[in-house]
Amino acid sequence: MDPVSLESRRATVEDLESLETLWREAGLPAAELGKFLTEFQVVTSPDGRILHCIGLLVEGDQALLHSEALPTHPTVEPDACRSALWRRLRILARNQGISRIWTREDAEFWAISGYESIPESGLPAELPSFVPREDGWRVYHSPDPTQADLLVKRELALWQTQRELEKDSFQQRVKAFRAIAVALVVVVVVLSAAFVIKLAQVRPDFLQRLFR
Repeated sequence: MDPVSLESRRATVEDLESLETLWREAGLPAAELGKFLTEFQVVTSPDGRILHCIGLLVEGDQALLHSEALPTHPTVEPDACRSALWRRLRILARNQGISRIWTREDAEFWAISGYESIPESGLPAELPSFVPREDGWRVYHSPDPTQADLLVKRELALWQTQRELEKDSFQQRVKAFRAIAVALVVVVVVLSAAFVIKLAQVRPDFLQRLFR
């Protein structure tokens, strides 16, 4: 399945039965998690099947990423599902002014997506209620809105520069192709003329027969 075709959205009541099955397969307390359905975000296939889910509990300007669940035999690469959800989660975090997202999820994807391991000794003095003071936490620091805007503008400028370079490169290739085409036409004309001249020398009556 093409990862581009994956969709991410907030879970709805209609998803509960599928989610309970997914939670049970993942060894999670389905009955308890069902009470917090509105916290969950899901990834679905084009035919509507739920492929992945994860919860996002928001408390003030901080949030907890929790209870990730995937099918026992996933039909899509798990990191492709995580990537689709992570794009949505970052938008939610920005829109809700979330400065930190905490998690105990240990998939390598979260580490390479900006979640830093933080020991108990490195925990800040003030913590949200869902973060007990102990080891095992990872935290993602949301970009400052101003810096985020600058980053978007920088990426847009780089994209535009790349487009201009690609455009120039394409135009140069077109010019080179035209030059080659003209050269080939000239070569064909010269060779044809040489052939006709040579043939006329070998068979003087050739041109007379040709234009009769």
